[in-house]
Amino acid sequence: MDYRLDSDMPAALSLRTAARAEIRAACDNARLLPGEHAVHELRKHCKKLRALLRLIFPKENSLFQLENDRYRKLARSLSAGRDLVSIRTALLTLAPPSHFEKMHRILHQLQRSLQDEESLIRVEGLLHEAQKSIECWPLQNTDWGDIDVGYLRGYQRARKAWVEAREGDNAHKLHQLRKRIKDHWYHSRLLREKHPQSVALRCEPLKQLAQLLGDWRDLYLLCRFAITVGEPLGEELIKLLEMGDWHKMRLRRKIEDGCAIFFAHKTLVI
Repeated sequence: MDYRLDSDMPAALSLRTAARAEIRAACDNARLLPGEHAVHELRKHCKKLRALLRLIFPKENSLFQLENDRYRKLARSLSAGRDLVSIRTALLTLAPPSHFEKMHRILHQLQRSLQDEESLIRVEGLLHEAQKSIECWPLQNTDWGDIDVGYLRGYQRARKAWVEAREGDNAHKLHQLRKRIKDHWYHSRLLREKHPQSVALRCEPLKQLAQLLGDWRDLYLLCRFAITVGEPLGEELIKLLEMGDWHKMRLRRKIEDGCAIFFAHKTLVI
């Protein structure tokens, strides 16, 4: 099922239907673990479920905190090698596989050593618990107006994260900005059918912004990892850091330009 809310349904039913679809898709991917693609897709389903929760519950809500923590734990149980995948992706954006042979060799050795079979077994149990909990979400009084309020709240959170991230290359603040923009992108995808003129048009620009921020973070992780490895990389180290910093600077300019346009208004009208 496509990641969207069906505006022909009552709000509560539409929300639960979308959540159930994500859990079913996550269960399908869990059967393919520990494949790299399956891990990536399963983590995406967790992010989509957390975004859906943020759409309908404020972060102070105790149920949101409980459910958000559930999906965070599930994603983290699969995160052992995820940073290494991001680092390898960033490395391949800098140069073809025939370059930086020492770094590629080190990454390959680390990835082989990080498979955690016990974590993969725990995933199935966590998904079963999550599936049952969706049926207990207190949505009986939720209407489409509440969902619209949640959407605007998500915009404000993303805009605030941008304001905080504008100064300097603070990796933590840029990572927070990426998470809030991804939430707002997921919310826009959920509501694009209900608001085809205002919300649907935001989906593609948000996707591009999230990708730029993801590319920046991957390069940041690569440079940090290269510094940690240090001397074994030999002459590759300086060349890798110089190329990484140049590409990070280029991405940062694109991120700033995109956010300045996208978050120009303090309030959003849908």
